[in-house]
Amino acid sequence: MAAQFSDEQIFKLTSSLAPHQQLAFGAACCERMLPNYQTFMREADWGNVVPLREALDTAWVACDSERIADAQLRDLLSKCEECAPNSESFTSIYTSSAQDAVFAICSLLDFLLDGDVARVVSSARFSIDSVDLVVQEREAMDPRDPLREHKIFTHPLMQQELLRQQRDLEEARHIAQGDRAALLAFRTRAQRESNLVVSA
Repeated sequence: MAAQFSDEQIFKLTSSLAPHQQLAFGAACCERMLPNYQTFMREADWGNVVPLREALDTAWVACDSERIADAQLRDLLSKCEECAPNSESFTSIYTSSAQDAVFAICSLLDFLLDGDVARVVSSARFSIDSVDLVVQEREAMDPRDPLREHKIFTHPLMQQELLRQQRDLEEARHIAQGDRAALLAFRTRAQRESNLVVSA
């Protein structure tokens, strides 16, 4: 049976988490997107993953209750924004996915600055959007096909990402403040996943 997971559900479930759990959920979504940026870099011979990696590392540190200075976050945000490719300048299928990775990480930094849970939900949404577009491209879907949205929704890549987000929201709920072992396990798994590769 296909996973049924809407934006409203994601927002409701994310809102019910503690701030460090919300951050961990968003960071996991971003981790699955970072490989897309690296693939784009290889194809386009453009980009800089270093600020994005630093921003994600900072988010994970913040999950462990360490307060990050606003000035550091704003500096990281500025550097990450510069990493977003212009969609009109590149032909790689991963251009939009690279943009989504940047925007998702920037949303996470915004969350650290203002605490608005909608920022975390945006990170999750960007991951879903990346899958949506790549599925359409890989399957050469006709935009006029009345079944296109259903085909995207039921595609293995989309179902995988929706199920992973459901899983992560449930597991993040059980990460206690200061439980470094649980947080490390959560982070390590996310870093081994990609939202554009179906797991074996």
